[in-house]
Amino acid sequence: MWSALQADAALLRRLRHPDGGAWSKVDSWLRPGGMLVLFAQRLGHELRTRRAAGASWTPRLLLMRVVEQFAVYAAVVFAKSDVLASIVIEPGVYLGDAGHHIIGAQRIGAGTMIHHRVTIGMSLADQGKPTIGANVWIGPGTVIYGNITLGDGATVLPGTVLTKSIPAGAVVQGNPARVVRTGFDNAALRATAKWNVDAASLTRLEARPA
Repeated sequence: MWSALQADAALLRRLRHPDGGAWSKVDSWLRPGGMLVLFAQRLGHELRTRRAAGASWTPRLLLMRVVEQFAVYAAVVFAKSDVLASIVIEPGVYLGDAGHHIIGAQRIGAGTMIHHRVTIGMSLADQGKPTIGANVWIGPGTVIYGNITLGDGATVLPGTVLTKSIPAGAVVQGNPARVVRTGFDNAALRATAKWNVDAASLTRLEARPA
């Protein structure tokens, strides 16, 4: 759990403080945003994994349970977010500090960035939950639900409502979502915490020198 949180914090530092510095390490843990939500989720996931493996309620697990309850409460109050502890979240994931995350996916891959006011969840029709690949960029105001897969490096532009699987490198936009680009490298998007992008701005991002 701690190694995963360290990877989350390292990604956050690269986004907020690309020039580094001692303050960057402290700052990544102080704001009541994405890191708080990830801490609550990862602690809850670790606790449930140990219990599923047959671990008994030792004093350490009981303490973890108490801390988890406080962390979940804080995530709801301060970040307005609820992320299911059952999700497998790989190390090095970013959740936007503006919060308002309601997330019930099956899995979220490493390097994925999820901005504010995003809902990811279950379809009432088949109870299916999304699987999100690695290095996926999800803009604010999006809704993603159902038994679907977002391929590695996919990009979901702000305001999109997505209910169908999309391949790796695809860019989707709109309600309902439509594919507006294929084979797109979203590395430039994932190198910054900026979120106000649209389909027209992607060409400018690709044109920037590395």
